[in-house]
Amino acid sequence: MVAFDRCLIATGASPAVPPIPGLKDTPYWTSTEALVSETIPKRLAVIGSSVVALELAQAFARLGAKVTILARSTLFFREDPAIGEAVTAAFRMEGIEVREHTQASQVAYINGEGDGEFVLTTAHGELRADKLLVATGRAPNTRKLALDATGVTLTPQGAIVIDPGMRTSVEHIYAAGDCTDQPQFVYVAAAAGTRAAINMTGGDAALNLTAMPAVVFTDPQVATVGLQRGGSAP
Repeated sequence: MVAFDRCLIATGASPAVPPIPGLKDTPYWTSTEALVSETIPKRLAVIGSSVVALELAQAFARLGAKVTILARSTLFFREDPAIGEAVTAAFRMEGIEVREHTQASQVAYINGEGDGEFVLTTAHGELRADKLLVATGRAPNTRKLALDATGVTLTPQGAIVIDPGMRTSVEHIYAAGDCTDQPQFVYVAAAAGTRAAINMTGGDAALNLTAMPAVVFTDPQVATVGLQRGGSAP
């Protein structure tokens, strides 16, 4: 047991894995495995349309893989529709297959004489691939912290709820970065960490995210800041 006057929780997040039947019994990739792979698969299936999913999908396509993206909705569905439509068109021109409104209901892995094969069952038929990348987002690393015993408030997804000063619902316990309910960007985490340090040592600093910029490194790149079109009051 360690006693403290103030505590900062900055445990980050890990790739989230959806509860698709059969998935956990297969050698699927998350971004961690994809980024250290020394080979390029002939066929790559991607479950998810997150930032990581799209960036890696295009990267592998340009390295020679035949890529298919399974998107539960449309690409960039939280942004202006024109953004998702433009990126989808660009991907398809490069030979990337984008299956919108498509989810895998079952995943299987068949071992052959050589390499195995993934078989994904969807409402629109089967999809077969040599590798499967699961990139549906990231989950806060809080499950093993027993924060319920401290009284720290969490979201239903397990993210730590904080105020603009990085304070949790428990006095003297602070949190910053991807384990919190803030947007999961490295620059947000860095800014939050510095403000947490200031406040833990007697200061009073706040993080204002009302006009937070965001960039997605696809081609074309996508950058956003401020209100969406139609999101402002007259």
